[in-house]
Amino acid sequence: MLKSTGMKKISRSMLKIPHIIYIFTALITLSLGVLIGTGQWQIILILIALLVMVVLSLINMRYIEDRSGSLLVMGWCVMLITNYAQKISGVPLGYVLEAVIFGLAFTSLRKVWQLTAQDPTLRLLITLLLIYFSLALLSSVLGRSHNFAALWQLQYNLKWPLMFGLGCLIVWTEHTDQILQKIVAWSWLFIVPFVAIEIISPSLYTQLFLSNVGAHTNPLLGIGIRYRGPFSHSGMLAITCALMAICAVVQLLRGKGRSWFFIALIYIAFVLASGQRQEMSAMLIAILLICIISWRHYWSLLLVSILFSGLFIFSGFYLDDIPMRSTLEQWGLFNNLSTLSERAILTSKGIDVALQYFPLGSGLGTYGGAGALKFDQSLFVDLGFGQYYWFREGKFLVDTYWPSIVAESGFFGGLLILTIYLVIFMTLLRRAWYAKGTPVFGLVLIAIAAMTLLLANTPTSAIITDPRGAFFFWLLIGAAWRATSVSDTNMDIPLNENSKKISQTLSKVFKR
Repeated sequence: MLKSTGMKKISRSMLKIPHIIYIFTALITLSLGVLIGTGQWQIILILIALLVMVVLSLINMRYIEDRSGSLLVMGWCVMLITNYAQKISGVPLGYVLEAVIFGLAFTSLRKVWQLTAQDPTLRLLITLLLIYFSLALLSSVLGRSHNFAALWQLQYNLKWPLMFGLGCLIVWTEHTDQILQKIVAWSWLFIVPFVAIEIISPSLYTQLFLSNVGAHTNPLLGIGIRYRGPFSHSGMLAITCALMAICAVVQLLRGKGRSWFFIALIYIAFVLASGQRQEMSAMLIAILLICIISWRHYWSLLLVSILFSGLFIFSGFYLDDIPMRSTLEQWGLFNNLSTLSERAILTSKGIDVALQYFPLGSGLGTYGGAGALKFDQSLFVDLGFGQYYWFREGKFLVDTYWPSIVAESGFFGGLLILTIYLVIFMTLLRRAWYAKGTPVFGLVLIAIAAMTLLLANTPTSAIITDPRGAFFFWLLIGAAWRATSVSDTNMDIPLNENSKKISQTLSKVFKR
């Protein structure tokens, strides 16, 4: 009787929560209307932030899962509009994704913890991450970190694990799969007008969307500039369209129709228009990889491709005119050390910092990351960066990834992060071999491609942990991990008899 009474009280209190939310939302909406009319923009931003915090807190109180693909749609849309909207309005809209990532951290981490019960590889990843962050914090205490710069860099480094955790909230159903197909099938329509205006009328494009600071000659096409479309940089256009092209190729391999071939060509054309050689090469490698996995009986093609690629690169060093010669010279090859690029200098100096502060590094927020860029550039000054014009103008300081990791947490910290990424990549690769024939096979292929693109960009970009460019990527990687984990394998998608047998084999492999 007491138990029944207690349950009634709880249910009544639960019924009151929606009414409180409605009243609170109505008051906030009314207040926003008044403030917008009077132009009180700072107070408006504070109220919006308060509203987001309250909503996310209420969500965190409940066990949630995304079965509708809402996270995918939201992540993709925000990635498309954030960069331009932020530049034009001056409002830091990029922090919308950060609010989602950290606001839903509790519920996403709870799901990850649940998956660890029967997923030993995930337990290994968490262990390695805890060791890395422990070392990074210890290096910050013993190194030269300033408190706020270190905290800023800490939250920056936490973003990719939390994005991965958010991906684990996605239940990969037939509906979710269709949502991804629609995103890939129609997103090019949003990109075409921007690129068309940029090509036809550069002056109009500049008036509408600000100037393209990276408008150098396109090295892939030999004509035109490096177009950026609806993004802040041509590299963003390249990596996002590369992922879309690979998604289209996967749908083609799944037998979804020949139209996906033409959709893939459209996105590849955008990558070519961006002029980004690194993203183009990564996309081709990823497409080759997923094709080989799809036809796993022809695994020897992988060895042949690697052999010929190696011979091509090796022979290229002996040619006087190769496409990447100038870039390689800027990294100190061909014995031409006088033309080192900004990224090459940051890399070499980062290694020097790791040696100087051996074994733990200089501490978070001291070199090559967002924390140092915003709050503490003293180490750069000590290293003599004042002689470089690009440092004085505040350029290129976060255009690398590994130098920051190695310098701030030492060589062992860098090795840990590299190991973590390789474990994720190899685990997805291993699961893909056994997931062929199951409904999640296409998702795993896309996740492998997303990881390939992110890792291939780390030498010249820190996009791997930047939500403005990597949010959608990590959602797919996390969703693929969950869909192929032991405790969740294919439980949400109806399987035919053949798929059930493969699913049972998949589960047995993961239990080993």
